[in-house]
Amino acid sequence: MAFSVAFSQALEITAYVNAKSQAQHEDYLSIQKISEMLNIPVPSIKKISSTLKKSGILTSKTGLNGGLRLAKTPQTITVYEILAAIEGTAPLFKLHQEIDPAAFVNGERVTSWLVASTNVLNRAEDAMVQVLKQTSIADLAEAAEA
Repeated sequence: MAFSVAFSQALEITAYVNAKSQAQHEDYLSIQKISEMLNIPVPSIKKISSTLKKSGILTSKTGLNGGLRLAKTPQTITVYEILAAIEGTAPLFKLHQEIDPAAFVNGERVTSWLVASTNVLNRAEDAMVQVLKQTSIADLAEAAEA
């Protein structure tokens, strides 16, 4: 199980934009500067930032003093929001649904097992989503300072 590298890059980009804008009171950060500091190719940053802009996480400005900045406060941008923007919201686990319990001698037991295993996977996904929804970019910045 793995999410794309773009997800971790999106987290890094968002965190870096937040950190630099707070530390140096910079309004917009150039994509070139972000690329140099995070060692992420400019085309990747452009693609990721485009997705994050469509999701309302980043905003951009063109021109000499242009670049990227957060579209809202870091306290309101969650890790889940970034995950959903980059990876989508499809279920984490793809479940096989083609088993016919009636084909088994003990079909009720098979049905119980299928229900139990589905419930475990759904609870695991719900727990992950809950943690990511409760963790903001500000929380990550705070943890880094501790």
